[in-house]
Order: sequence, then structure tokens, then C-alpha cells
Amino acid sequence: MSSKRMIITVGDARVGKSTVIKLLLEMLMLKGKRTKVYSQDTFGIFKAYENLVPIEYFNLLNDEADQIIDELNNTRLDIIIIDMPGQYIEKIRQYIESISLFEVVVRFGWKLTFLQPISHRNNCLNYLNQIIEIASNNANYVVVKNYHFYPEFREYDEKIQKKLSIIGGTEIELLSLHRNHYQMMDKLVKPYSECCHDISLILFLRSFIYQWIKKFQISVIKDNLAISYLGLD
Repeated sequence: MSSKRMIITVGDARVGKSTVIKLLLEMLMLKGKRTKVYSQDTFGIFKAYENLVPIEYFNLLNDEADQIIDELNNTRLDIIIIDMPGQYIEKIRQYIESISLFEVVVRFGWKLTFLQPISHRNNCLNYLNQIIEIASNNANYVVVKNYHFYPEFREYDEKIQKKLSIIGGTEIELLSLHRNHYQMMDKLVKPYSECCHDISLILFLRSFIYQWIKKFQISVIKDNLAISYLGLD
């Protein structure tokens, strides 16, 4: 069976999509997975990772995303990560339908995962519901509970969690990290794991970042579905 996988991050803006991608990239690199990232970002969010994986900009809103489909025929890649813009669910729906995404990934022997970080906001739940409605059983789903925003996910637990389980989805956790820590790592322009060894940061801070990374990795590797759906098998 093919292990090639397209991972599409979706969800609200500023909910942690790029953070999760960075953490996932480092896990994929340790596994030796040949990975490419397509990003909507023009502000250098992934600059620290440009020496690790190819990162290419695309603009979904201007219908400039056809090159992504061409990559499905690239035998040198194992993983394609597409960082969709925050919100714009209707535009994403139109894009999926216009290129017959579900049929195309099957034709080229790939598998598809929707990766969505969530906060406590109802908008996240509405977005996830729409993604499930669009893709149904044509994709796998990984929800990331982002505790940076809120310690509880009552609405998700009550209304979505069971539905996600029925269609074979799974969930992982991203623990809270203070915004000052994010800013310090951004200033270093280094992958997160390298920040743990940068002596310009005090030891306490480096230790905190290390534990934050490690706990995310543990959340993934203890879940067999997450390992498979994120291309880490």
C-alpha cells in the first residue's frame, strides 16, 4: 500500500495551523519523509524551515493552486502539506470540487488527511462540521486541541467528538505555550527543536520549549491513527 499522503491544514485564522505544521515537519524529518509544504503565507512564517524542506507559496483565492495537483505525480515526495488560509471554507469547497480532489488523490495512489487545530470558539466547530460534510469518508481527520486558547473543549466534546470517532477520525493535543516564548523562537529564525539548544535563551525557557515539543510528539506517537494519518508510519 502506498504511504504517500497529502495533509491539508484547515480551520480558523490564528488557531495554530502553522505551529502544528512546524512541529509535524520536525517529526517527519526524523522519519526521513520527503516532504514539501505549500503555504498561503507571505510573511515568512516558515522561514526557519526553508533549509529543511521545500516551501512554495500559492494563492488559493486567485486560483493559483493547480501546481499542487501536479506534485501528486512526483515520485520523489512522500508527504505534501497544504496550509489553507484561515476561514474561506466556501473557497476551499469550490477548490476541492473544481479539481475533483478526492478522485485525483486516489488516482495517483495518495491518501488524504484534514488536520484542524481547534480552540474553544464555535467557529472552529462549524468549520470542522463543514469539512466533514464536504469530505465525508473520502479523507482522514486529525483534530488538534490547542490548549493555548482554552483549557476546556466542552462544545467539541459534546457535539463533534462522537461524530469524528464514527468516521474514523482522531484527536491529539497541543499544550499551551506563552506568546512571549513564540516571539522569542520567531526572532531566532530556527526550527523549534534547535531553539532548545540556543544558549541565547535562558535554560528555564529552553527546558520549557523542549517539554512542550516532547509532549506534542508523545500525543501523536501514542495514537496509532494519528501516526498513520500524519504520514509517520
